[in-house]
Amino acid sequence: MLHKKTFLAIFAIIFFNNSVFAHGPSRQKVSESIEIEATATDVWKIVSDFKNFNWNENIKEITTQSGEVGSERVITFKTGENVKQKLEKLDQEKMMVNWRILETNNSILPVNSYSSKIFVKSSDGKTVVQYKAGFYRGFMGNDPPPELNDENSKKLVRKFIKENLKGLKNTIEKK
Repeated sequence: MLHKKTFLAIFAIIFFNNSVFAHGPSRQKVSESIEIEATATDVWKIVSDFKNFNWNENIKEITTQSGEVGSERVITFKTGENVKQKLEKLDQEKMMVNWRILETNNSILPVNSYSSKIFVKSSDGKTVVQYKAGFYRGFMGNDPPPELNDENSKKLVRKFIKENLKGLKNTIEKK
């Protein structure tokens, strides 16, 4: 009988411990858009070129073998950090491109399971580009350090997306 009570007491302690009910991070989302003074076709030509990312001024170079779905690219930032991405989908008809981050430097993008989509749509003679990203923070466990928490991960992803959109607008409208 004593063993049964001991077992039940240990079971109750383990089962009702708060850490049992703790869970990891929740999926974060960032969505930004920009209006560009150009045709959707001209904007799409640049956005859909997976081999090119010169519309972000913080990127030093892109290395890739192809621009086909399934291909991978390494983006090297001027600071020396790299991000490796894979082209998941390229829909010419819907003007939508989707890629996923395979490897990242946490100081640039502190994320896990990052996926993004860019949509290009014509709107009254102009073009609206919408950039959406979904991801988990840089630290997947409970109690992340500040640089890898939800807030910082979201802040750096939003900054990256805004830089991309601003650079895209500047690149296209300069022409």
